[in-house]
Amino acid sequence: MNLFRKPWRTSTTLYILLFTMVVLPILTISATILQVYKRDLIAQTTDRTLQTLHAVKYSVEQEINNVVTFSAAVGMDSEVLDIATKLHESASGERQPYYNDLSKALGKYSSSMSGRVQSINFFYQDGGSYTYLKDLAVSANDLRRTAWYPATIAEQDHVHFLGKMTGVLYGAPDTPTIVTAIRPSYYQMLHNIDFIYIVFSRDYFEKMLWQNPITGSAAFRILTADGEAIASSYNLPPGEQEEDPQLLSAIAQAPEGTFVTTLHDEKMFIAYATVGTANWKVVYKIPYSELTAKYHSIYQLILLATAIVIVIFLFISFSLLHKFMKPIRVLVVKMSRVMDGNLNTKIEASGSAETVTLGRTFNHMMDQIKLLIRETEEKEKAKQKAEFAALQSQINPHFLINTLNAIKLMAIISGVDNIRHMTQALIRLVSSSFNRGGKLILLEEEIENLKQYIFIMETRYGHKFDVQWDVDPAVTSTYVLKLLLQPILENAITHGLAQKDANGLIAIAMHKRGERLHIAIADNGQGIPDEQLARLTASEQEHTFSGMGISNVHKRIVLHYGDDYGVLLERAEPTGTRVSLTLPILYQAEHEPEGSSK
Repeated sequence: MNLFRKPWRTSTTLYILLFTMVVLPILTISATILQVYKRDLIAQTTDRTLQTLHAVKYSVEQEINNVVTFSAAVGMDSEVLDIATKLHESASGERQPYYNDLSKALGKYSSSMSGRVQSINFFYQDGGSYTYLKDLAVSANDLRRTAWYPATIAEQDHVHFLGKMTGVLYGAPDTPTIVTAIRPSYYQMLHNIDFIYIVFSRDYFEKMLWQNPITGSAAFRILTADGEAIASSYNLPPGEQEEDPQLLSAIAQAPEGTFVTTLHDEKMFIAYATVGTANWKVVYKIPYSELTAKYHSIYQLILLATAIVIVIFLFISFSLLHKFMKPIRVLVVKMSRVMDGNLNTKIEASGSAETVTLGRTFNHMMDQIKLLIRETEEKEKAKQKAEFAALQSQINPHFLINTLNAIKLMAIISGVDNIRHMTQALIRLVSSSFNRGGKLILLEEEIENLKQYIFIMETRYGHKFDVQWDVDPAVTSTYVLKLLLQPILENAITHGLAQKDANGLIAIAMHKRGERLHIAIADNGQGIPDEQLARLTASEQEHTFSGMGISNVHKRIVLHYGDDYGVLLERAEPTGTRVSLTLPILYQAEHEPEGSSK
């Protein structure tokens, strides 16, 4: 069905108009405002984030410069180099004064670094070393085999910032540190120092990050080029020393930038910048939900305000529309009830003069319809009673019972058993048509009547046919019309098997199918030609023992149960005729129609 060809209700048209002309524009404007605000908010937040990131980056660069400056000052201090050389060349018993002098010389530098210097190590060309502060956990030979050693030796008076190293200090195998190395120039003075290896604490970088204003779940991290964490604004749990490969790949694309990604199932805003001296990355991670928290607050506020405006407008509009459409809607509802069969529907006339007139006209129309229906029903009921009485009047010879009883008595006196049994069967068959008043009978009793009739016909025709029964026990307790099956059975014997002198067969089947009772009576006779089939079913003159033909049986069924039930006459396979009856399932005799005679 085409929706646009079907007429729309007036109220539907007005509702769509209100939604299209008012609600949609309001929603569109609100959505546009929110998108512009979100874009500006993210831009402002990005600028502030980059400013904070640059400040942290500058602090990190300053600290690295302090470390490099300190290392250069120690590596190019003639006094320090002279004392360290003399300490190495002196005998073991003469070294104490040099120890003291070297500690003083280095102490003036260490004080400027606020305790960040953890170890200063002098390695000599002819072997041996001297350690100031903490001892190293690695030997000189191990250090000389590292990748950075050749470059350090090749460039004199140049501080090599080696970055983060772990397990350098003795007794601290898991402690990360910051390491530099320098080879003093021979132009300073003659000395025997191969290179100086200086170890700094990493803690200052973390303190630097902790001092920055960070809110919510945002976090700074300083990473090496390999992704190892130098410092973090929060304590690094086990297994978090390296960043996600996806993040490392993204921040390696440019010296600095911003982007949005998902880390550990959480959407994050990432800002990063490169510390040029050490090639480190300062990474600033902010949960996207916190970045847009203010937007969500404004979003909820605008959404609430928009909803309130729309609800108020629609409430006022729908109230006026409801008041305008109510009389029409009431009329439509009443007409729908009439279509559903409720003819007692009335309209309470109210509203304008037009609707009052319309209501009164509707009520008058319904009164006239009910009057016409009542007259038609009375006429139809009288007609059905007359037809039913005419059909039943065909079974009226009450005097037969008395006559048959007299014949039976004479047969008993004469000792003729065949006549007595046949007369007894006929008495029971005829009596079932008149006794017990009602028109319904148990199917079990109807079957017994059929058996009596079969006995009579077998006696009459000399047992030239057999009967096969196929009866569902579940249907024997249902009710059917009296003498409904006997005319069908008589027709099968007298007409269907008329040409057969022997081997005649009649099959009787009774079964329940859904909520219907199906009964079939078939014979194996010669069958009925096509031209006679319609004539036989329509014939009013084909009377049987009971005075009723197949057409009569069909009419009785239709009058009692309606047009959905009746008789079907058809050929049987391979030969013969089958008569099928379709009846309702009735378990109580009270289902008899009103007005049935008792």
